[in-house]
Parts: sequence; C-alpha cells; structure tokens
Amino acid sequence: MNFEELLETRDKRKTTKVRMPYGFYYKRLIDGKYSNFVEFHDEVSDHVTFSNSVRTEAEAVNKITDRHQLHFTPNEGDGGVYAIAIEVGNFMTIGDLLNENPAIVARKDFVNQTISDLVTLTSLLNGSGILHLCFAPNNVLVRKSDATVRLLCHGSFYRRIDQDVLWEGVETYVAPEVLAGAPGDARSDVYALAKFIAWLYQSSGLPLELKSVIAKATAEKPEARYGSVDELWKVLQNRQSARRTAVTGIAAIVIALAIVGGYFYMLPSPDDVEFVKPVTEPIPDDMLSEDGELLYDIGADADSAAIAEAVARRDHFNDSIGAGGRRMKEYEAKAEQIFRKRFTKAADEILSKIYNNDKMNLTEKDFLVRSKAMTEELAKKEAELAKEANLGNERSQHIASEIIDQITNKKMKELDKDYMGLNPKAEEEKPASATSATTDKKEKK
Repeated sequence: MNFEELLETRDKRKTTKVRMPYGFYYKRLIDGKYSNFVEFHDEVSDHVTFSNSVRTEAEAVNKITDRHQLHFTPNEGDGGVYAIAIEVGNFMTIGDLLNENPAIVARKDFVNQTISDLVTLTSLLNGSGILHLCFAPNNVLVRKSDATVRLLCHGSFYRRIDQDVLWEGVETYVAPEVLAGAPGDARSDVYALAKFIAWLYQSSGLPLELKSVIAKATAEKPEARYGSVDELWKVLQNRQSARRTAVTGIAAIVIALAIVGGYFYMLPSPDDVEFVKPVTEPIPDDMLSEDGELLYDIGADADSAAIAEAVARRDHFNDSIGAGGRRMKEYEAKAEQIFRKRFTKAADEILSKIYNNDKMNLTEKDFLVRSKAMTEELAKKEAELAKEANLGNERSQHIASEIIDQITNKKMKELDKDYMGLNPKAEEEKPASATSATTDKKEKK
C-alpha cells in the first residue's frame, strides 16, 4: 500500500458507531473535516412511509435557522432513503460526553444552559407543529468544542412507524400516550424534556426544590402536566431563584448571629445586684447620725415642727445641687448622642464588608476568620468612641449592641427584599400612623 492509498483508506474509514433511536451515528474524516452520517436501522427504514418522512423532515428543518437545529441531506438508494448526511462539525451524543467527562455537569451554567437551549429550540419547533418526542441521552447531540446541544431527527415526522420499534431502548424518555400510538402534543415534549433533566441531575441528585416540578411534568396523564416547555422552564427558574434567595438569607442570619453573639461574648459580665425598695421614713437617712438616733442640725428632743423645718432646709439645699445635676445629665445626653451617631456610621462601614452579595458565598474557613475579625473591630471601635465621648463602659456597650442589631437586620432585609418571608408583607405595609401609635405605646410602657 503506497502513501496515497493509505490516506484514502484513512479518509474513508468509519469511526465507532453510536446507536440512536433511528439508526447508527458515525463520523468520517474527509479532507481534514468530519462528515457525519446516520445509517437508519433496517426495521425503521423498511416502513413504506419512511423515505417520504425523511424527505419531508429535511425540507422542514432546513428552514429552521436556530443554531441548535442540525440540518441534513437524505442519501438515496435503490430501496429509498437509507441514510442522511449531516452538516459539517464534530458532534457526539450528550450521553457519550458525560461518560467521557462526567465532571462537566459541575461546570458553571452547563446544566441550565443546556436546558435553556433545548427549551428555546423545542418551543420554536412546537410553534411550527413539530414535536421532538424523545430527549434520550443518545438522541441529543452536542458540539464537542463547546458542549452546546444540537437536535437532529424529530419524532413527529415518524408517527406512522410502530412506536415500540422506533423508541426501542429509550421508552423511559417517551410520553406514555406517544408509546400508546397517540399523536401527542406540546405536553408530550414536556414529559420527555423533564425526563432528560432528571437524567442530567442523576450524578449529583435532583435538588429537593425541583422534585415536585419534575413529578408534575412527568405525570401519567397529559392534562396534569405543564402546558408547554416554556412553562416548565419558568417554574424551574423560579424554584432555583427561591432556593438561592433562601441560601443567601440563611447565610445572612448565621453571620448576624455570629457577629452579635461574638460581640456580646467579648463584653464583661456585670455583677447581679439585687434591688430592694427602701421603706419611706419621716426623717431622711442623710439627716441621721452614724448611730441612727441623733439628728443633724437639731436636737434629739426636737418636735415634729422642728424636724419639718430641718427637712425643708435640707431639701432646699439638695435642690440647689440638683440644678447642677440636671446640667450634668444634659452633658451626658449630648455625649450619648454623639457616640450613637459616630458608632452607627463606623458599625455600618464594618458590617458592610461582609453583608453584600459578593460575600454571601464564603467558605466556612473564610466565614470564621471574617466574623471574628469583624467582632474584634466592632468592640475596639466601641471602646475608642466611648472614651472620646466620656461615656461609661456599661452604657456605651448597651448602645453599641442595639445599633449592631439594627444595622444587621437592615442589611439582611436589603439582601433579601422579602426577608425570607420572616416579616409578613402585612406587617411591612402597615400605615405609618399605626406603626407610630405602636411605637408611642411601647415608649409609654
């Protein structure tokens, strides 16, 4: 065999054949390009209407411009159409793709993009009265370079063929009414696509929030399913979106509990003091001597009038001191106001470092490191600002804890507008007057 004969043999040799419902799919490498063919099964191609069905489909799909639809040309022989030549490209079944590279399902957006592309094309086909009817892993092709899906032969063109013969081996992916010989409708494609989606998730397990969706889509009776693949896809997206929102909300709550809990943990524990209400006495304690018998400024035998006069003098003296005490309270209130304002701003900046969409998917290790650092930073800032405002530790720590709690609640609501349903909308939509009245009532208490 010379070199030219070797090249010719190489170009004409067939690669491994892959069984599809209609026939065997294989590729030839000719002049550096893959030529794709499907040789139809004898039990399918022998049907008297088969050749006409292939020609009709070729004419119909060649008008479809969606890139996920493969076009083909019938190969004619003495007995009619025996094969089809598919457009140029390196394709393989999605079943073979996952066998060779099962990790691809973990690639970002692979599953969702695959489903989305199939929904788009199937919806287009259904609008033209075409049903695919079977999304079995060996009846969905992908382009090897980017793993994007492609569809070839569509089941609705071959309804006159015995369906048990046509779908032998892939019956699981075909709606019951189709197998029973009924023509089927868009809900038949809903069933078949839902079976394919369940197959996509089989390695990792179908998410809990999608199980009820797949169950409805694959109901035995067509009327119990979703009306179209678009409706199925919309419900799937809503369920996935709800799950992401829940995860984000739960992460926010966990972080909030860790930060606030960690902050309180760092605070010193105050000693418990039992309060005993003093008994009212006619003579103030500060006018009694150390032995509790003699009165300051008056004699021991003073009558009630003398006692009353002495008490009045003492009250007048205390009132004078009280004026200075009121001014001191005003200073303390001003210092507290300044502390609240400055600590609120500082705490908001610190908590914003982790309460944002980019930080909600932290690993456990990163979460522990960040929450600890944030707790320490909040405590340090509280002590620093309390000292500058000349505010006592016990009061500043109490105010700081209130502020941290308010800010974390606010930021969790901003991350999840529905607040995970924990705050009913009825509460959120209360009139301002009702909210104000409730607040006033609490203040009076």
